[in-house]
Amino acid sequence: MRWYSSGRSFPYFDVVIMNIDAKFDRNGGSSIRATLPNSLILVIALMTLVWGGCSKEELKKAYDDAKSKTEDIATSTKQKVDTAVSSTVTAIEETLPESGSITVRGSLPIEKTSKASLEVISIGDGRPNVVQVLSYDPEQQPMTLPAVMLQGPTEVESAQSLAGKSIECDLYFQATESGPIVMTKPGGHVVVTFNEFSADEGTITARIASGDVVSSDEQTVTFLGGEFIALIRE
Repeated sequence: MRWYSSGRSFPYFDVVIMNIDAKFDRNGGSSIRATLPNSLILVIALMTLVWGGCSKEELKKAYDDAKSKTEDIATSTKQKVDTAVSSTVTAIEETLPESGSITVRGSLPIEKTSKASLEVISIGDGRPNVVQVLSYDPEQQPMTLPAVMLQGPTEVESAQSLAGKSIECDLYFQATESGPIVMTKPGGHVVVTFNEFSADEGTITARIASGDVVSSDEQTVTFLGGEFIALIRE
């Protein structure tokens, strides 16, 4: 594309090139579309009024009107961008995979965990398999708190087969780094009843019954049960 100069100069700018899209029709004609920034449109409009001989009052009114329209456009654009960003964030959150969580209740306050995974571990040698539920990654240090662990023997071979079954488990949890470790009494257990398995999400839900527990600081504590949704680890 060639650019031709008319020889006429402008006091505020020499050449303006903004997203110019030139198209030619079948008859040889052409049309040019240009997208100019709002501030530049305002300058051009005021310059046109000055050349037209407007009074000071008329010029001020035209300036105020143009400024108001420009601000309205900017506000509208920002609102549309904010809406688009919000919609994108919501869509991303809705498509993120389930990471699981564990909730436990009792006399010792503990927050709901942000993760939970379940694995059926094969021991071999004729011994029962073990169901293990963790709220943290055992290979990651330091350990994420609050931390919850459930372990119990089972005859099932896969996590999917746990749905509808109840398993006696040992329970361990720690709310804070300086807090005590709470666990089921030696020889005791809590009953974990598994509910629905979701093939789409790869998760399973369960309810934890209340049970007798002890604390590593020898303080009296109670455990009133809880529930979890866990991401199944193969």
